[in-house]
Amino acid sequence: MNLSVDPCVDFYEYACGGWIKNNPVSSSQSHVNQFQLAEDKLYANIKAILEKDNPNDLLPVRAASLFYKACTNADRIEVESKSQLIKLLESYGNWPMTIQNWNAKKFDWLQMSTDAIKRFSVMSLMYIYVGRDRLNSNQSVILIDQPTLVLPRPMLTEPQTYKVHLEAYKQWIAATAVTISKYQNQNISISSIEKEANDVLQFEINIAKLTSSNIMRKNAFRMYNNMTLRNLQEWTDLANSAITCRIDWLAIMRNLFSGTPFAMDYNERVVVKELDFFFNFANLLCNTPARVLANYMHWRLVRTFSQDSTDEIRILASQFDQVFSGIMQSEPRWKDCLATVANTLNFAVGYAYVKEYFDEETKIVAKEMVDNILEEFSHQLQNAKWMDEPTKLSALLKVKNMVLFVGYPDWYKNSSALYAFYDGLSVGPNHIENIEQVRTFLYKQALRKLRQKTDRHEWVAGPAIVNAFNDGNTNSIILPAGILQPPFFDTKRIMSMNYGSIGAVIGHEILHSFDDTGRLTDKYGNLAQWWSEDVIVTYENKTQCFIDQYSKFVVPIAASFNQTTIYSVNGMFTQGENIADNSGLRQAFFAYKKHARENGEEKPIQRIEQFTPEQLFFISYAMAWCESNTKESLMQEILNDPHSPHKIRVTGTLSNSPEFAATFKCSPNSPMNPQQKCIIW
Repeated sequence: MNLSVDPCVDFYEYACGGWIKNNPVSSSQSHVNQFQLAEDKLYANIKAILEKDNPNDLLPVRAASLFYKACTNADRIEVESKSQLIKLLESYGNWPMTIQNWNAKKFDWLQMSTDAIKRFSVMSLMYIYVGRDRLNSNQSVILIDQPTLVLPRPMLTEPQTYKVHLEAYKQWIAATAVTISKYQNQNISISSIEKEANDVLQFEINIAKLTSSNIMRKNAFRMYNNMTLRNLQEWTDLANSAITCRIDWLAIMRNLFSGTPFAMDYNERVVVKELDFFFNFANLLCNTPARVLANYMHWRLVRTFSQDSTDEIRILASQFDQVFSGIMQSEPRWKDCLATVANTLNFAVGYAYVKEYFDEETKIVAKEMVDNILEEFSHQLQNAKWMDEPTKLSALLKVKNMVLFVGYPDWYKNSSALYAFYDGLSVGPNHIENIEQVRTFLYKQALRKLRQKTDRHEWVAGPAIVNAFNDGNTNSIILPAGILQPPFFDTKRIMSMNYGSIGAVIGHEILHSFDDTGRLTDKYGNLAQWWSEDVIVTYENKTQCFIDQYSKFVVPIAASFNQTTIYSVNGMFTQGENIADNSGLRQAFFAYKKHARENGEEKPIQRIEQFTPEQLFFISYAMAWCESNTKESLMQEILNDPHSPHKIRVTGTLSNSPEFAATFKCSPNSPMNPQQKCIIW
């Protein structure tokens, strides 16, 4: 802490000033925060699990260990990955800019696009997956969406503003192509490669301009376009039906679903999230030379392996990160490998972590906290004078029907369930092959759910993760084992600190079901209009307060030695997270006060007796968001993250809290106690 600062002037500096001073960003980091430090501890535990050779571990855990060891075998990767990358590129007609005499007749964009999706989850031209139907969460449906981009959309759609980043990106593409060309023993001029890299960049800019912005994508009803494959085919054919570039949707689905029990025909139902994108994209396809399209798709494929192949290619990715994120030195390979394994074989890794490091008392206490916060929120709903009775009743039913996932799945108690989950997965000593095997397995596993009735009680995230989630599709919250550790939670400390840190996180996730997008789904997670019109108008007036307030928060970022760029928080884009922060913190505080009434007031802590338990609640909340950043990562956060920057998550939220102002006795109109406050519940 920085106790020299007045808590009523800048509570973030008061609570985090000392932490920030003692935790500067290292050369291999873009930022350092409490979540990352907790993740470092989690990864240290997982590393110990994966590096030991225990023949008694369950087969899926041993597969995760083998995956990790193959990933960290740098010598073998250095030798094998060159030939494997070249063989992969050759299978799709080769990367044009890296070879002489490229033959366009050997390139099939549609085949390569669908292969890249199902083999490597590379969604460079379209994003296709199986997920819950938003109008009927009991069933699954094929969802078709605009593609992913390498850079944040604002960078690509505003090229004049982000010239430095786009130039670094272009140089990354060109340098990677030069390296691949060298591996192929081709003699291609650097000037030729740089020109084609510029064409690749321009094509991605063209795609970005067709995509919808993050704000547009907050309207879930706009993105629910239910139709058959025949309807979709007719739609994109209206834009362009030329044989050479026609988007053959039936061929795409038959390729993706090959190896599954499902036969695709034009009557297959799909939900298209961005209809206008695909109409315009059909035109872009037909107006883009095959060579440019092939260059872009091969680049996106190679870029997927930028951390998984030779040291040369890893270094090129690291050089780009210096400009993009301010990371001056790449993470050690073992850390990248841990993240890869933990994020893909998450239930196998989570099983071993829970068995080794997670105790049952933690789950019991955390579950009690969730129940208390839900109960308190129900009480606040009942007393909300601005909600009419029918809407209030529906809201209470939504709270009552919320599914709670705390710690780990119950099916972990049955080891055969873990075997069944990973049935058919094969892992060996070759890392690149493992990447394909695992990603293909997971994608096909998702496709196989198409005709199955969905289960609202199915875990969608592994337990070994330092995060928490709200799944709007099922009206559920997920509190994994990985986040139930210090500094967020500890059964040995006073509960005011637990409620201030993990309690606020729990409240945040609960309130997502009632934020600007969460309010559009019912008690089962289905898109539905269950609010009365008068209540909607009042709610939108209340949310406008947050939009206006947060849009006035600015973050100065030193762009160079002689220039500072002022970035404003996007109040519209961040409103859902801001609502969840503000309302979630209030519910956690009220739940703590209820806990204190029922269990007795907690005593001050020795050596910090000057703080009351209520003050420690708010200090613990702020400390959960202590963070140091590079200027580059802070800029990426503002451009691309629906959350406000960490400092504003503290000062913005607490300045809206009458309970905070009363606890710290902040005088009216002081910075942390403004006259106008934004409050919903």
